Amino acid sequence: MLQINITYNEAAVPVHLIGTTAKLIPALLSALKLNKITLASIQQPPLYIDLFNSEAIVYSSEGNKCRIPIF
Repeated sequence: MLQINITYNEAAVPVHLIGTTAKLIPALLSALKLNKITLASIQQPPLYIDLFNSEAIVYSSEGNKCRIPIF
């Protein structure tokens, strides 16, 4: 499993690439910007993100997680 870091709300967030490559990072960043309703429930920056070929799972420090489709 590869890991890279992205900046989200001025915080470094590790992204675990599971069965995918870093080529999906631009799509992930776009999905994070466009999915404001889902991410509104997460008050703090995500702890980490698991990135798959068609979705991302965002884990918060409050113990919540949300699924974001990647197109």
